[in-house]
Amino acid sequence: MPHLELILDTASGAVLLAAPDRLPPELRAYLAERLGPGQELGCARPLAILPPPAATPREGTSRSCLRVQGYYHDSLVEGPGRRTSVLLAGCDIGCDGCWVPFLHPADAGVLVPVERLAEVLLDSAYERDGVSILGGEPFLQPEGLLALIRTLRRRGCPHIVCYSGYTYEVLRRRSARQPAIGQVLDEIEVLIDGPFVAALADQAGPWTGSGNQRVVDLVTTRRSGRVVCLDDYYPLPRPG
Repeated sequence: MPHLELILDTASGAVLLAAPDRLPPELRAYLAERLGPGQELGCARPLAILPPPAATPREGTSRSCLRVQGYYHDSLVEGPGRRTSVLLAGCDIGCDGCWVPFLHPADAGVLVPVERLAEVLLDSAYERDGVSILGGEPFLQPEGLLALIRTLRRRGCPHIVCYSGYTYEVLRRRSARQPAIGQVLDEIEVLIDGPFVAALADQAGPWTGSGNQRVVDLVTTRRSGRVVCLDDYYPLPRPG
């Protein structure tokens, strides 16, 4: 029996239908008749992306910057609650079937000062439960990523999710050579890890693209000393 999951976006009135390709054609037709034609979206693939505030040539050499493709508000599919999400450029994994191959080149997007990026991500005109950082592969820019996370914290961001095509264990090993990676893992709440595997796409969860990817509760993982995964349907990690 197929599982039908509908999410009502109370801000826009839109209805999100999870994994429509898994539903029988007659059920999809029934829903389209009553809800109207759909538009495909997913993790790192929103309906619209806002252009990032690019650095001036002087800022690109004198300030902490990240290479960014774009950002968007009101995401319900990239972590618990309502999120503002940002797409960092560059990826050295190149998973087969990736939805966002335009993010793979190291020179994709534009350089953006971290302070200015944090400002637009926390735009007070939008409600959010936190910020989600995606790619590409965010951990290819570890120093800039760490600077962004610390700037978001200073500005009051309570919850940060970061995606990576590398597993938590691999990132921890890499942190021996790149300490900023370990510092990021020590400061964020959730890591969604692992490469996209097209053959496992039908096993994806609410915030993942394929069944192998994990939603790692880093708050509990740091406290317990072992990897603990977050229940997909628990709205936010338990405090403490």
